[in-house]
Amino acid sequence: MENKTEKRKKTTLLPAGVSIFLIILGLILGDVAVLGNLVIISVLISIIPYFLYKYSKFMWLKGIEEQFPNFVRDLADSARSGMSFSEAVSIASKANYGKLSIEVEKMKNRLSWGTPFLRVLDIFGEKVKDSKIITEALKIIKQSYESGGNIASTLDAVAKDMLMLKEAETERQSLVKQHVFIMYGLFFVFLGISVMIIYVMVPMIQSQSSIEATGGGLGFSFSNPCQGSNMFPCDFFSGICSLLAIPEGIGCYYVALFFSVVVIQGLFTGLIAGQLGENSAIAGTKHSIIMVFAAIGIFLFLSKTGFFPT
Repeated sequence: MENKTEKRKKTTLLPAGVSIFLIILGLILGDVAVLGNLVIISVLISIIPYFLYKYSKFMWLKGIEEQFPNFVRDLADSARSGMSFSEAVSIASKANYGKLSIEVEKMKNRLSWGTPFLRVLDIFGEKVKDSKIITEALKIIKQSYESGGNIASTLDAVAKDMLMLKEAETERQSLVKQHVFIMYGLFFVFLGISVMIIYVMVPMIQSQSSIEATGGGLGFSFSNPCQGSNMFPCDFFSGICSLLAIPEGIGCYYVALFFSVVVIQGLFTGLIAGQLGENSAIAGTKHSIIMVFAAIGIFLFLSKTGFFPT
């Protein structure tokens, strides 16, 4: 538990400390553009390590779920031959269960030290408590162990049910995979529309502003909402424009606005894609990272090639 707590602290407190330091450094320097860049970097430093940590834990749990039915089935075979659970786990520890092998080895060690079998299952259950399938399976195994009877047949039934659930989950993922592709399609369509709006609308607004400045126009008034303001989100937009090498002005405001909207869209669309595809928002972290960095990369490329109006 202490090791788990230390990992959680490292993935939350350390990035948060670095982010706070960068923001304070930006405030001390007093440069709005530098502060904006440091705020963006701080947000990425704070969010990405946490999501990567959660995603790695999610993948570890998936690996455990994949092999747990095989482990239970091997325990059933050993129990059927007359072995005790301590002997069955000791035999199973020699098999290869992927990510589960380390946990089986720990079970064997605890049993050899005299730890009761139910306590060993509780310790293991605490580590995999985020898995509903394994948690329910452990409850059935513990009840069967306490009540006695034909434990081997119970273990076989648990293993069979878990395999059926995994097969149903695999079939569900294959059916909803097309929805994940649709989410990607919607995001890139939104990205393309945003880019074209910037390309078409910003020059029109700039020209209209120029006409208004000379006393002409049709009565429409376009101005930079962030003109003379250093409050959020204007200072944040200024940092984005500095990152994209776009000069301050009304064009900067709208480019930064659509850039922020696209990044937010990519972040949450990825999480939704993960919920649809793998029934877990944490699994959508990889989709969010792909979409967010795709948006940042496209905007940087278009700004460097002079596509965006300045």
